[in-house]
Amino acid sequence: MPEGDEHRLSQQTCSAFDGSLSSSWHREKGGIQMNRQPTLRSSMLVLALAAYSVGASGDQPVGTIRNFGPNLQQTVCRQPEGIAVDPRGNLYASSNSDTATIGHVCVFNRHGTLVDIIEVPTGTSPVIGLLGELFDEDDGLYVVDQADNVAPNGRLLKINPRTHAVTLLAAGFSFPNAIAQDRHRNLYVSDSLTGQIARVAPDGSSKTVWIDSPLLRTNNPDQPVGANGLAFDREHRFLYVANTGDHRILRIPVLRDGSSGAIEIFADGATINGQLGITQALFGADGIQFDVRGNLYVLANQAEEIQVLSPDGRLIARYAGSGANVLDFPASLVFKGDDLYIANMSAQDGGINSKLSVFEAPYPGLPLDPR
Repeated sequence: MPEGDEHRLSQQTCSAFDGSLSSSWHREKGGIQMNRQPTLRSSMLVLALAAYSVGASGDQPVGTIRNFGPNLQQTVCRQPEGIAVDPRGNLYASSNSDTATIGHVCVFNRHGTLVDIIEVPTGTSPVIGLLGELFDEDDGLYVVDQADNVAPNGRLLKINPRTHAVTLLAAGFSFPNAIAQDRHRNLYVSDSLTGQIARVAPDGSSKTVWIDSPLLRTNNPDQPVGANGLAFDREHRFLYVANTGDHRILRIPVLRDGSSGAIEIFADGATINGQLGITQALFGADGIQFDVRGNLYVLANQAEEIQVLSPDGRLIARYAGSGANVLDFPASLVFKGDDLYIANMSAQDGGINSKLSVFEAPYPGLPLDPR
C-alpha cells in the first residue's frame, strides 16, 4: 500500500474510535460463555497505532459508523447474521436463532426501509439458523443454514428474491458459516466445526472438500468456532479465511488447477497484540471483505470493532462507532461502493441491539462478482 493510502486509513481511527465500548462483559449464548478483556481507551489506541493529524478543514470525514434502518429486536429479522447486497442497493439480512422453525431473510431498500421478508423452511433438522449470504446477479441469493450443527443437516440454499423460491444446492455440512465465489462461479463454504472448506458447483451438481486443515479448527472453549469469513483477493490467487476462535486470518493459495495450496497464517491476533502493546486484535474474527486497495476489513465480533489489515497483514485501523451507533457483535459485512454494511447479531445480550450498520469506508470495496 502506498504510504499516503495507509495514512488516510489510519488517521480516521482517531476520529471514529472514541473508546465508548463497555470495559468488560461476561454473558452467554447457547451455553457457550464468551469472555471479553477491557477495551483500550481511544488515547491508548492512538499511541499504539501512531498519532495522526485530523484531515484538512472542510474535508468530509470517513470512518463514521451509523445505524442503518430500525432496531430489529421485535421483528422476524432479529439477530441478523448474514448480509448481502444486490446491484440496486437492496440489502438482504438473514436472521439467526437457535430455536427458529422458520428462517427469515429480510430485505431493506437503500434507505433502510424493510420492503420484503422471505421465509425459508427447515430441512432435515427441526430448527433453522441462517448465516452467511452472497448475492449473484444471475442466480439470486445464496445463504447457508447451520440447522442444529449436526451433519448432514447443514445446507447451502439458493433463493429467488422475486418468487421466494428456495432451492437446496448442497447438504451434509456440520456448521456452514460463510460463502465466497471464484471466477468460475464455484461456491466455497466454510464449516466452522470440521475445519473444512467445501467447493460447490454453481448448479449444485457437485460438492467436494476443497481443503481440510487443523488451522481451520479451534480448541478455544469460549468460542468454539473455527473457519468462518471468506474472501478472495483481487487476482483470486488466495482465499482468505477468518478463524474466529483462534483470532487469526489465514490464507490458502489457489493453484492453477483450482486445487488448494499450503495454508498459511496471514495475521495472528496474539502476535499483533504483542507487537503493538494492545489487546483484542482480531478478537473473534468473523466476516471479512477487501477494499480496492487490498486492505482487508475484519469484523472482530468480541472486540465489537471493524479492524483493518494492510495488504501485508499489519493492523492499520480500528473502528467501533460511538453512542447509540456502536457495533454490537458484528458478524457479517458487505460493500456497496464505499459504504460498508454490517449485520450486528447482538449475540451477547439476547438480541436487544439487533440492527444493521453502515460504515463510511475510505475506499470502495472490491466487487464480489468474479467475472
